[in-house]
Amino acid sequence: MTEMFRCRVDKAVLKRAHEISEQMGASTSELVRIFLKAVAKTGQLPFTPKAESEEDEMPGPLERRREMNPTKNVLWNVSKG
Repeated sequence: MTEMFRCRVDKAVLKRAHEISEQMGASTSELVRIFLKAVAKTGQLPFTPKAESEEDEMPGPLERRREMNPTKNVLWNVSKG
């Protein structure tokens, strides 16, 4: 069984991802599925994130949510399975 998954992505990033996935002979959706399977299997990212610009070093959504509402703790439990 499959589920529909939606997320917001910067337009330029998505355009570039489409171009690269096409060059690789895959769809962007397939590359996302491969990424999610790797995360689910290992419980971690399949690469080490690196900041390439000052903007990349800005807090991600989880950190921004914590800053906006410090009374709520968001905990993630990733189990291997």
